[in-house]
Amino acid sequence: MSPEERRPQAVIVPPEPGTIADLFAEALPGVAVTPHQGVTDVILIIGRDDAPNVLATARTDPRLSFDFLRNLSGVDYEEDGLEVVYHLFSYKHRHNVTIRAKVPTDDPRIGSVAGLWAAADWHEREARDMFGIVFEGHPNMVPLLLPEDMFDHYPLRKDNPLAPLEEWQGEALGDMMAQAGHIPPGSGYDVVAAEEGE
Repeated sequence: MSPEERRPQAVIVPPEPGTIADLFAEALPGVAVTPHQGVTDVILIIGRDDAPNVLATARTDPRLSFDFLRNLSGVDYEEDGLEVVYHLFSYKHRHNVTIRAKVPTDDPRIGSVAGLWAAADWHEREARDMFGIVFEGHPNMVPLLLPEDMFDHYPLRKDNPLAPLEEWQGEALGDMMAQAGHIPPGSGYDVVAAEEGE
């Protein structure tokens, strides 16, 4: 049995009537939204092209009033592509929602929401650094965590395992490895022996 076959499949449970999903359906007639119930939030799955409209409505519609972006993150589903996840909260109505938008790995772009929530500025920059997702219309898409010239890999994508990178770093440092700070497990470098001159 392959690892994919052993992986438990999530059961999609529709939200109860009267939840935030109904308010989104009223506010966005004609927009394809797939709702389901998460552990704590209702989750709405939307298309990339609908994201600007859905998120602007979430922020500005008085029935929704999502004035706080709790988090924005990227997720890598390997062959199923990437996803941008928005966790929103309304201080006015005291309700939550999670909105998920798929983006293809070969064209990882989506509209920026930095104009709706100031917190998106750093969140989008981090997702760009870690996953390579481009947030179109972002006012200052400069790297947040990585060097400015690092475009050859994205550290949190699953097609970029860290083990080969750690191995390369160990080879490149050679005898200087003990002075490099943290020595990654599995590097094959014996810090104690090196310090004792063995």
